[in-house]
Amino acid sequence: MEKRIQFLEANLDRYNFHETIAKIETYIALRKPIHHTGVNADKINMMKTNPKFKKIINEAALINPDGMSIVLAAQVCKQPKLERVAGIDVMTRLLEIAAKKGYRVYFLGTSEPILKKMIDRITTDYPTLPIAGYHHGYFKATEEVEIVENIRKNKADLLFIALPSPQKEYFVDSYMEAMNVPVSIGVGGSFDVIAGEIKRAPKWMQALSLEWLFRMMQEPRRLAKRYLVGNLIFLNHVIREKRKQILEKR
Repeated sequence: MEKRIQFLEANLDRYNFHETIAKIETYIALRKPIHHTGVNADKINMMKTNPKFKKIINEAALINPDGMSIVLAAQVCKQPKLERVAGIDVMTRLLEIAAKKGYRVYFLGTSEPILKKMIDRITTDYPTLPIAGYHHGYFKATEEVEIVENIRKNKADLLFIALPSPQKEYFVDSYMEAMNVPVSIGVGGSFDVIAGEIKRAPKWMQALSLEWLFRMMQEPRRLAKRYLVGNLIFLNHVIREKRKQILEKR
């Protein structure tokens, strides 16, 4: 079965959660640096207007649909079935595995107070986890080389990056080989969730594809425009794709 499709100009892998975890472990064993990313409605919108960002996403070795909007849109447009694989779930599972197997983990992103709070939580929950290092996400461009060198010399197996897009994608694209980390993973707001600063939507809201609404209710000033306007823009992309399919069938 072909595991990668292209939809809305984005490459998307059809791996389920367990297959995704298995692929990541395979890449760790290979020791060749790869980029793992997730795609949601916001990223589709960004890809439509930012060719550099689009190229980086589409060239990633592993690309999960990280948003029910993508999964539902694919169904509407009669695409092969996709399964949502959320970055927070991937990160949590990999922390469990790393604590058991000794994978060295590096964390990059969020504010320094939240990062330290997350590290405290992780060291409590996973006392055997080898932490290669961590750095907050509020660094200057002039500090990037020093951060990259710190990641490289600490020989991380997994790099979790919680920087905003497209900053995190540009960072991985520029430094993936220099960092020499087998798997670099963009995890969005996962650091804030693990630190307890942001609550994750209840399971019933996730099941109804309302996780975006729950997030917006927690941070209305920051996220209202992104979700309300962004979702309309994404919907327009889906409608155009559906119309294109109808016209092609005529």
